[in-house]
Amino acid sequence: MRHTACNKTKIPLSFLALCLAGIFTGCSGNEEPSQTTAFQTEPQFETGSGTQEATGISSESAQDSSVNFEILQEENPDIFAWLYIPDTGIDCPVLQSGQGDDFYKNHNALGEEDPSGAVYIELANLKSMCDFNTVLHGNADTEQNAPFTQLYRFSDPLFFDSHETIYLYLDGNVLTYEIFAAYERENTSLIRSYDFTYTSGCQEFLDDLYGTREMSMNLREGWDFINPYHFLITLTTQRAESPDRQFVVVAVLTQDAAGTIGRTVAE
Repeated sequence: MRHTACNKTKIPLSFLALCLAGIFTGCSGNEEPSQTTAFQTEPQFETGSGTQEATGISSESAQDSSVNFEILQEENPDIFAWLYIPDTGIDCPVLQSGQGDDFYKNHNALGEEDPSGAVYIELANLKSMCDFNTVLHGNADTEQNAPFTQLYRFSDPLFFDSHETIYLYLDGNVLTYEIFAAYERENTSLIRSYDFTYTSGCQEFLDDLYGTREMSMNLREGWDFINPYHFLITLTTQRAESPDRQFVVVAVLTQDAAGTIGRTVAE
């Protein structure tokens, strides 16, 4: 049987209100707008230079709740976010390249050739994080200290139970996500397997997730109400010895410090 964990997080009423909004046909605002969905919470973190000295990619960290995007983007303008997952060592920039979707699979955050790669999203996803599902890629290789090597810790039920939160820093905002699923799946492109621009593709992804029969799947209880109105991130990686499988960690947005995350949707 799949492992399920009890959910202890209370969902803001404004977050639940998204579930009750009307019907729409596009997940990313590609159609004529008729309705906007968003939710807001009070800011809890800071972005920008803060009070610490800017140190750049090599020693920047989100553990002090401050990320300096000005200096990061001077080092590489492809950096648009910073990912921080407590107790995993995942504390690194997120990039999007105009040179190709997989450019940062074998280039580091400075754009230098590096087999460990960097964490990145494809061009199909918005840097604003307003898509239904933003897919973050990263390599997993212990010897090369690849950025998503520690992502596999979420395959351990005990670690999964006790680690619920992902923080994603944007310039001027911090997004908080609740991890609700971690499992292996066929190593196919999520972006190409599901059309996240339509409710049907969004719902298909959710149906497949909740219909997964992987014995090792970790699934947190209390999140079965998620629908195409929500905002997800999926972190994905694979080991070199298992090229036909990928490990994914899926999380749902629960706090938007600046209140800027939303989608324009059609009836």
